[in-house]
Amino acid sequence: MAADLRKALAGLLASPGAVLAGRYMSTDRSSCDAENRLFTNLGAAGFPVGLAGIRFERGPGVPLPAPVLIARVAGHLYYYRYRLGGVWESWALAGVLARWSRVARTFADDGSCRPVWLAMKLAAAAGQVEVLAPGFSGTAPFGIRAVVHATARGPRRAASISETLIDGIIAAFHVGLGNGPSAAAAAAVLAPRLPGMTAAEVEAFAAGSVPGPLFAPPALRVKDGYVQISPCDERCQAGEVIIQPDAHGQFPEISGELFALQQVPG
Repeated sequence: MAADLRKALAGLLASPGAVLAGRYMSTDRSSCDAENRLFTNLGAAGFPVGLAGIRFERGPGVPLPAPVLIARVAGHLYYYRYRLGGVWESWALAGVLARWSRVARTFADDGSCRPVWLAMKLAAAAGQVEVLAPGFSGTAPFGIRAVVHATARGPRRAASISETLIDGIIAAFHVGLGNGPSAAAAAAVLAPRLPGMTAAEVEAFAAGSVPGPLFAPPALRVKDGYVQISPCDERCQAGEVIIQPDAHGQFPEISGELFALQQVPG
């Protein structure tokens, strides 16, 4: 299926600055990361060059019956649709949860969400992040908008950064590990991967719940000398990542907001 999608997308002609919107639906209603299904799993190379951004959503229903007989995967149907400039069809903004502006990502992109997680934590400690609904919790769906203000060095392809960007942002708003051995163990693993940060500084960020918290349980999971960052991205039902080449300094900056969602009738 992924190969068929990449083949179809290869023929999509997009003008520079266009936004590609993806919509995912399935008869399988189990939780999943919609952005991952639509963009990350296919690989950034499969999407048109020159896109200014991507937009994604998971439809809350199930896909309409196919016009022709198609094979099911493990008994389920999976629906993917991409269109240039499309908007969210199933969700509307129901209130802003948090917002931030031009948060500098000073640590180099290492292929993980650690640099973004730390950038958001540092910005929150400096008062750059505004949390408007600290009591938001439970299983409610939410959405995200993120603008990356790129430098001359990039980044340039939204589909190549969307997963680590979104995961790092969401993880920063999870409840912390609390003061204790778990936070200390996380810091011992993470600090060597974050040049310029001491273990004590990283431990404070791992333990604390600033900004927020908006989500539980903790996103950091420590096991066998490894730290896994696992945010609740399966609840992010709509979102977008836009790249603008207008960074104010030598580092990429991140603006954006998290927001509650309400389902659009029909």
